[in-house]
Amino acid sequence: MRYLSANVVGLLVFMFWLFALPVPHRAYALEKVVTGADGAPMALVPGGEFIMGLKDREPLSEMNPLRKVNLKAYYIDIYEVTNERYRLCVNAGACTLPSWNIDYPPTLHEEGKHWYFDKAMGDYPVVGPTWRQAVDYCRWAKKRVPSNAEWEKAARGTDGRTYPWGNEWDGKRANWDDDGKVDGFRKLAPVGSFPAGQSPYGAMDMAGNVREWTDNLVVRGGSWYSRPITLRAADPGHDFIVERDDDMGFRCVMDAEPAEK
Repeated sequence: MRYLSANVVGLLVFMFWLFALPVPHRAYALEKVVTGADGAPMALVPGGEFIMGLKDREPLSEMNPLRKVNLKAYYIDIYEVTNERYRLCVNAGACTLPSWNIDYPPTLHEEGKHWYFDKAMGDYPVVGPTWRQAVDYCRWAKKRVPSNAEWEKAARGTDGRTYPWGNEWDGKRANWDDDGKVDGFRKLAPVGSFPAGQSPYGAMDMAGNVREWTDNLVVRGGSWYSRPITLRAADPGHDFIVERDDDMGFRCVMDAEPAEK
């Protein structure tokens, strides 16, 4: 036939527009908890916007001003990296022994140098690693050190809360500098000892126990040697820090890999 029928022409036009339309993205489901290459459980922090920083006139707000930040989804270690897990990296030849090199000021906590070798403290956070040692471990575990924003969102969620558990201070929800009178621990505590203080995503000890390295040489979260003001989720922490003390540790993050439904 020299001419196509109206029905055929209409069908061809429809098919043209059908294939010209953009292909919609597939819907993916992300597991809320996964296991990292080092065997550590990791919690999902969904992508999206969150409130980062401190309100005007709050102490140190000039160092971490209030703003909104948008992040892609990622996973974060539920617990701080422990002595037991760090030893796996050392035994694999990918990590070196925690540094404990004190440049300034002199350490007041010499006993911390022995915790790593105490087999009864395998589930305690590894302390004393340098920033480079934290990076090396996370790379070995096919992860990375969190950015400041990633660390803060994992600690406080999206609503700008002051502490991982809410806006009111509660000394029973974290390991801080009270000599064990309220929190029950004079110094370091096993990871996960304060489930009531977990973050909205289930990350433990993001306030207190050990200060944690982020990717820009800042340690966040306060420690067993810190006062409550330092345990605020938005506290800017300490930058360009040089001491490697027994209240310093880390945890890792990794990008969320999409999985088809």
